[in-house]
Amino acid sequence: MQVNYQMLELFPTPVYTTTLPVKYSKVISFLDQQDMGEDSDHDNYGYRSKDSYILDKPECGDLAEFILDSTKVYADQLGYDYNEYRFGQSWISVKAPGQHHTMHTHPNGLISGVFYYGPIAEKTPAIKFHKIITGVNVSYIQPKTVNNKKDLKYAQVEFSILFEPGLLLLFPSYLHHSVPVNKTDKHRQSLAFNIVPKLGFGDERNLTELIF
Repeated sequence: MQVNYQMLELFPTPVYTTTLPVKYSKVISFLDQQDMGEDSDHDNYGYRSKDSYILDKPECGDLAEFILDSTKVYADQLGYDYNEYRFGQSWISVKAPGQHHTMHTHPNGLISGVFYYGPIAEKTPAIKFHKIITGVNVSYIQPKTVNNKKDLKYAQVEFSILFEPGLLLLFPSYLHHSVPVNKTDKHRQSLAFNIVPKLGFGDERNLTELIF
């Protein structure tokens, strides 16, 4: 029997995507000039710039303005009531062949983002978002599921976005994400950042105000 029904998409997590206009590409030469540091496990996790405030530099002024304008559009759709935003830290991340980054979030940020640039093999996963369905001290049933969930939107627990030079992503800082292993012979380059309201968090009426 054919039944008419509707699937309500309750509480989705939006991720903002856009492509940086070509006129901003001149900043890439500045990004390529940055000195890279090494973390304790750089063989696995890759390299990040010694400077972790890249977007505060004058050379990145146009790019920073574009990102903050995009952030305002995104944040307004989320219902955030702030007039202006500013960057926390911003850093270059380079993943050589074989390198990756484990699942994580970005504490002390409201919105986080990544800008991808540089050459890389086509159809290479750049970032993977994860659906976390457990709570603190809460158990859950693990049902039997089909092997191929590719075409089942509501069964997805992971979602990968492919690398594209000029791609800009914005997402809630609490959203779990990881960086898949770079299986190409090229370096995967990106500029990551955190964003906060310019004047502070919270709301005076709700006694949660935190002024910077």
